Amino acid sequence: MQPVAHQERGADPSAAAQPVAATPTQRDDLQQWVADVLRANRENRRLSTDVNAAWQIMHGVLAYGRELEIATPSGQQPAVEYLLGGGAARGFDLRGGDWFELPQRGDEPPTQLRGLVADLQPGAKIGQGHRDQWVAYMARCGLTAEDVVVTRDGPLTIGGWIKQIQWDVPRNFEHEFSWTLTALLAHRPTTDRWTARDGRDYSIESLLESELRELSPASACGGSHRLCAIANALNQHRQAGQPIIGVWAEANNLVKLAIEQTREFQNADGSFSANYFERPGWSVDLVEALGTTGHAFEFLAVAGDDDLLRQAWVESAARFLCRTLEQTAELDLECGALYHALSGLSIYHERLSGTLTPPN
Repeated sequence: MQPVAHQERGADPSAAAQPVAATPTQRDDLQQWVADVLRANRENRRLSTDVNAAWQIMHGVLAYGRELEIATPSGQQPAVEYLLGGGAARGFDLRGGDWFELPQRGDEPPTQLRGLVADLQPGAKIGQGHRDQWVAYMARCGLTAEDVVVTRDGPLTIGGWIKQIQWDVPRNFEHEFSWTLTALLAHRPTTDRWTARDGRDYSIESLLESELRELSPASACGGSHRLCAIANALNQHRQAGQPIIGVWAEANNLVKLAIEQTREFQNADGSFSANYFERPGWSVDLVEALGTTGHAFEFLAVAGDDDLLRQAWVESAARFLCRTLEQTAELDLECGALYHALSGLSIYHERLSGTLTPPN
């Protein structure tokens, strides 16, 4: 059975009376339509610690950040504050990691920082399915190194979590650094370098190079996660005024190619290919089309500049997502498909409303 986000039953009657499937001609103001769809899915789809595991809740955080509220034994609470504060959720397992000695400042005595580890549960869709997925999904939440995280071993910090991620890079045996890059770049510059537990030097650039090498249609969700991480790293590198040469130039060319393939393989109804970036494809399964289109749209929302996001073919995809989410408003949807589509629409809306820094 697929993990689902439930439509709230017995909700506010005025919300239930809203139109289910507005057509593009009925909703000429696309940005208002996107905002309405985002709000409706946040308010009417309820995630609960009694029903939903951490994998599902954290996908909601990916889309809504600190705005997401969940039902808990103590009532409705903000999801991020609840989880980081030690609230119980199946699969959200955090423990203390290694101890790190921090550089001495002046005459102050040396201090130590304890790392934080989120255990993996790959494939189960209950706990963390990919290394560093949890902290990556909170990248838009504005967390700081000093923010406290309550674990089974007591209160630790986001700074310790990030330090542990860097230290454990050699243990990423899958060579899947999409979430690692996203997590690190919320707290580190693109020029960051460090020494890991194997004594070797690593950098944001070396992780990016690995992602470029490992990208393939067999990657998770057709490679969309890798492409999002690559595009995000490229954006931050460019915004910092760093030269786009070497690995960064290769990443730039790849992102441009993926954007063009997304456009070339788009279907007549506005949906993107059921085969992601590999070849054309159309699915009669509306939920599958929501998932593939949502993942590809999320990549475009990260990678595209403002001019691209205002092009007719991208707007057509946004309308497809809005229309599909309204048509399925009464259905329990698989959380990966649902929240990656909502994440894409959320980034798209923030980009075009001027609250996110666009790629240059």
